[in-house]
Amino acid sequence: MRRILRFFAVLGMVGLTAPALAQVQTGSILTRATDEQSAVMPGVAITISSPVLVSGTMTGVTDAGGVYRFPSLVPGTYSVQLELSGFQTITRENIVVLVGQTTPVEFTMKVAGVSANITVTGASPTVDTTSANVNVNLSEQLIQGTPGGRDIWALVEAKVPGLVISRPDVGGTSGGLQGTFSARGTASAQNTSFLNGVNVGDPAAIGAAGFYYDFDAFDDIQVSTGAHDITVPTSGVFLNMITKTGGSKWNGSSTFTWTGDSLQARTDHNPDLQKYGFRPDGNTSDFVSDINVAAGGPIVQNKLRFFGSFRDWRVHQNVPVQNSEVVLDQTNITSGLGNFTWQASQNNRLTGFYSRQRYSKPNRLLNNASITVTDSTSDEEDMFDLGQGLWNSVIGNSFFLDARLGLNKILFPTYQNGGNQQSLTDNATGIVYGNFPTDTIRNRNRYQSNATGQYYIDQALGGRHEIRFGFDNSHAVTKNQNRRVDDVRTFYNSTTTPRAQNVEIYATPLIDLSALNVLALFAQDSYSAGRLTLIGGVRWERIEGYLPEQSSPPSVFFPNIQRSFAETRNIVLWHTAGPRVSAIYNLTGDGKTAAKGSYGRYYYVLSTGGGGVQLVNPNANYFTTYAWNDINNDLKFQPGEQVGSGVLTSGTTTAIDPNFSRPYTD
Repeated sequence: MRRILRFFAVLGMVGLTAPALAQVQTGSILTRATDEQSAVMPGVAITISSPVLVSGTMTGVTDAGGVYRFPSLVPGTYSVQLELSGFQTITRENIVVLVGQTTPVEFTMKVAGVSANITVTGASPTVDTTSANVNVNLSEQLIQGTPGGRDIWALVEAKVPGLVISRPDVGGTSGGLQGTFSARGTASAQNTSFLNGVNVGDPAAIGAAGFYYDFDAFDDIQVSTGAHDITVPTSGVFLNMITKTGGSKWNGSSTFTWTGDSLQARTDHNPDLQKYGFRPDGNTSDFVSDINVAAGGPIVQNKLRFFGSFRDWRVHQNVPVQNSEVVLDQTNITSGLGNFTWQASQNNRLTGFYSRQRYSKPNRLLNNASITVTDSTSDEEDMFDLGQGLWNSVIGNSFFLDARLGLNKILFPTYQNGGNQQSLTDNATGIVYGNFPTDTIRNRNRYQSNATGQYYIDQALGGRHEIRFGFDNSHAVTKNQNRRVDDVRTFYNSTTTPRAQNVEIYATPLIDLSALNVLALFAQDSYSAGRLTLIGGVRWERIEGYLPEQSSPPSVFFPNIQRSFAETRNIVLWHTAGPRVSAIYNLTGDGKTAAKGSYGRYYYVLSTGGGGVQLVNPNANYFTTYAWNDINNDLKFQPGEQVGSGVLTSGTTTAIDPNFSRPYTD
């Protein structure tokens, strides 16, 4: 508890002392004003308006270079108006802001004549000429308007060029389990997922999602495959998701989808096919359904907004297993989320977000179906909690602040389904009878804080500078509680006599912990002169993997072994600095064609227990393997049936090379 309090105290101190801003979870509008002779125009008043702005409007004034940027904008459609005494007022409508991108808008101011007001309606520029990032934006319209499964993996499967996914999702039938994806040869374990600017990946299974996303609640999704923003830690695919915040009027939506047995073409009951091994009802859909209800709007006009969403998603598939059995593999996901946005003042916005999800899979196949029977499936009953607090602030014309707190809590148990049966494996076929070998309860928590700052310099060294700097700090702990029926796992051979072969006797119950601390500091300068933009920065990271203080209950079979262990720090301790540089040239000057190039060094992230930390945990799997005589021939181990001195297996024989360095991708 003291560690957590210190963690948030550090965040508060940094938030007060470091003007930090603009994360990649929002977009921005960059306006440039010139006169008819292409001379820059400082002092032009700019007003942007949109239903997605809680306050309705935001204002600014162009600097000495005729430029003003509106940062930290919620994705949506905006109008931009420019005013200056003696010149025509220009309004440009339908300016689309996408997450993680800058929308440049060029204005040519004309001396006021017969008409003092001009309104221009048209498409906004489609190319971000201020960044080399390679990405695809999936808007709400695209998400809802294209067919496919209703999970994030099916969504990106056919919509992101160059992305390779591990499994297709036909009609949403694969939505009950995650898929993995990669691009440009990077490892899927180095993928990163952000929700509202906070990492929501699984700290113990890096690259995987921390929960199952409700994309009916998304305003915009950016999928980045290269030249990542300085705030993104890894080289893999970056999934950047933004939830809705509610509009200027109350609106709601509902979704219902369903498919079932009657909508399938099937031949699995054909006797001729069954002769060749086709299973009746095997790999068929019992049903797939998805119900979503969402609503949002103003609680106090121009001050406070709310958005909420509820989802009930069920995927029920028939899976053939051994002994001519068919398991109904159910996935039942129920989730709800709420998002409050408060415009405290013209320059300060606060957001509070909370989501809870229950994931129930009563017959999960932790082993392949070819070696599983119904009893050796596991009952997975997960609970995912996610809380976030965000603060956006505009401090004058040159400083901007964006800071956030995040808490991810994952409860991931897999309970044995076989009652009090011991786990029994047939060495001849590999089939696991009785229970799955272990009953495991996993707790995976991450506490995170980050802040990013942006400071603008109108003119220096012949161009405009946008200096960004900030930090990202996280503390993650994984706790695993393992038990086994009778503290044993037995093995036999169905083709030999006697059938019993070996027994593994374990020092369970076992409770092990591992932890990971990551601190990143980063800074970059974006230099623009004419059509050219040069970006250079560095990301410094300190990563520490360690073992917290931990203990396990006494063992029945090993009463004298050590069960309590002190904290061990700095098992893995790396300090690294990775440079990132890019160049962008606006070829045509109209924001439609640009040449881009980039280089970056991205260091690998670790899971909790990764880098060998869990391998050197003395509080690890501890068991002895014996020959088994099974005196009464019941294929159930009783104490005294072990034969010989046994072979001990423990985690204390592993060591980490002191020269082990942190892997990276260039």
